[in-house]
Amino acid sequence: MTKRILVFLLVFSSCEASFAKPNIPEELPTISAAAQRNGCAGDDLLVLLAVRMAEDGPVGLEFGIMHPKAARTDLDTQAAWSAATIVKNRQRWIGARRPGDFIGFLADRYCPASADPEGNKNFKRNVRYFFEKFKQVKK
Repeated sequence: MTKRILVFLLVFSSCEASFAKPNIPEELPTISAAAQRNGCAGDDLLVLLAVRMAEDGPVGLEFGIMHPKAARTDLDTQAAWSAATIVKNRQRWIGARRPGDFIGFLADRYCPASADPEGNKNFKRNVRYFFEKFKQVKK
């Protein structure tokens, strides 16, 4: 995790406090550890942080992971499942010769339109938004 991203998260969190966004700076050690255990680095780590910001779930659903083994657990479990999902889907996307953009590909698996059309659309828009913000800061 670059210091620039951490600074951005601190500033963003304080600016967006009225929107009750997650307190990512406090969660960062747990999220980073879960990401590292699952080989989630580089752009995938930025996607993971973007998913956290976009999902903004309550305790036990921070990343919106609804699988019975991960739902209603803790931040570490949610972050690990999300990181693994991102890494596995990055591999699938590459294997499928990169159809469309990765976030759209991920959204269709993370939050399928067949299960939640509005959620799928929101996931794509919101994760792209935060990912692009993190990419700008990383440069």
